[in-house]
Order: sequence, then C-alpha cells, then structure tokens
Amino acid sequence: MSMHAATARTARRSATRRRRKLVRQAGQYSALVVGGVAMMIPFLWMLTVSLKTRSEVFSSSPLFFPSGLHWENYSKMWFALPGVTFGTFFQNSIVIASLATLGQVITCSMAAYAFAVFDFRFKRVLFALILATLIIPFQVVLVPNFILYRYLPWPLSESGNWIGTNLPLWVWAFFGGAFGTFLLRQFFLTIPNELADAARVDGANPWQVFLRIYVPLARPALATLAIFQFMWSWNDLLDPLIYLRDLPSYTTTVGLAFFQGQFVGKWPEMMAGALVSLLPMIILFVIAQKYFVRGITLSGLKG
Repeated sequence: MSMHAATARTARRSATRRRRKLVRQAGQYSALVVGGVAMMIPFLWMLTVSLKTRSEVFSSSPLFFPSGLHWENYSKMWFALPGVTFGTFFQNSIVIASLATLGQVITCSMAAYAFAVFDFRFKRVLFALILATLIIPFQVVLVPNFILYRYLPWPLSESGNWIGTNLPLWVWAFFGGAFGTFLLRQFFLTIPNELADAARVDGANPWQVFLRIYVPLARPALATLAIFQFMWSWNDLLDPLIYLRDLPSYTTTVGLAFFQGQFVGKWPEMMAGALVSLLPMIILFVIAQKYFVRGITLSGLKG
C-alpha cells in the first residue's frame, strides 16, 4: 500500500508540475500576443488613416475603418510636391542607405577580423579607443564634419565641395564604425580557431581565411549589422537636411517633413507616405529575420 501511495503522490506531483508549466506557458504566450497586438495598433492606425478621406479622419475614431478604400491618397502623395515625385526621394534613400550599409559591412568586418584573430602591439588600447567613440554624442561632431566636407573638393557639385551632394551621407561608412566593429568582433570570437588553423595548414593566407572561413560563418552577424545600418541611414533626417540643398536630392525623411510643413491637415497623404517609406525596412527585416535573431543572440556569447 505504501508503494502504491508513493506512486500516486509522485503521479499527482508530476500532473501538478505539468499543469503549472502549461499555465505558465499560456500566460507567457498570452502576454506576447497582447504585446504584439499593441505594437501593431500604430501600423493599423496608419493604414486606416491612409485609406480615409480627410473628413473621415476628423469625424471618426482613429481605428474606425473607412467607408471605402481611397487608394487615390497614395497617388496624391506620390505627386504632391511640384517638380518632383515621392519616388525620387525613395530612390535617393535607397541609394544612400545601400551604399552606407555596404561600406559598413565591408570595413567593419575587416577591422573586426583583425581585432579578433591577429595579435599586434597596442591591440587592446586601439580597440578601447574605438569603443570610446561610442560615447561621443553625434551633435558634437556636426560642425567639425561640416567644415571638413566643405573643404573636400568635388568638381561635379556647384559649390566645388561635398556640400550639396550625398557624399557626406555614405562615404564615411567606408572608413569603418565602432558599433559594427564591436558587434562583428564579438561574433568572430565565437568561431573556433581550429577552423582557421586547418585552413592555414592547407596553405590559405589570412585574406583567404577571412573570405572562406569567417565571412560565410558570420552571415547572421553581417545581416544584423546590415539591418541596423540600413535602418539608421534610412531614418536619418538631420544629416540630409544639413548637407543636401536642392529638392530632387532629398530623402524620404526630408520629403515627409515637407509634407508635414507644407501640407498641414492632409493626414491621409502623410500616412500614405509614411507607410511607403516603411516598406524597405519591413522587406529587409522579413528576408533577414532568422539571421538577425541569431546574430543578436550569438554576438554576445564571448567577451
């Protein structure tokens, strides 16, 4: 009897633990669902407003669905500014963000490879100095950078220097960055040294080891850096306002700012422009989502 009683108590404990685990998991999943729905509310509001008429925007509740799908708001937004379409801003942002992302991925990966694999004098000091630049507010370097770009010659611009061109918005990316170097270095440190040693035994030089061993294995971290850099370049408003001078060279963020300043009250057109400007970020994140999550997870495993 005692054995049967002990078995029954063990079974009850196991059932109780399973129920508690199910309740805990149900609570976690419920919290995640509620949080996801709450985060989707602003996007749903943008979508509904972009499909409403102006009278419906001010006469109905924010999340009230429109009486009809007014897709003409998107065409009005596209041709709202005189002499230039929203597609021009979109194209400028694509070019600038893509070049800045390409420059950061190339240079930061090479710098991270050097700090993670090679041993040289003042290695720790140099890496500490690079990390120290992360604490410098970007407002501090606005004026020095502007002066620097004003004295750099560029014969294709009207002013004869870099001011008025998109060069200051992406050329700097080809000189590396502290955040990208740190992120990729942390990931490179998780790659076993035995792989590189085996490649060296087969006669591979450091450049071949970098291209054939480290770069293929670092795709999650590279995708993470690419998403971050593309997002920062795409959403940048201050730098385009400082360096760009004419309307056809502006980016989507500046174009949306023009909508807000010159077309007050045209909320459907403004929300349509905001949704269109979000499309590249959504597409990029959907494509590289699994790499992004893995890169964020693995890049902090080893200091």
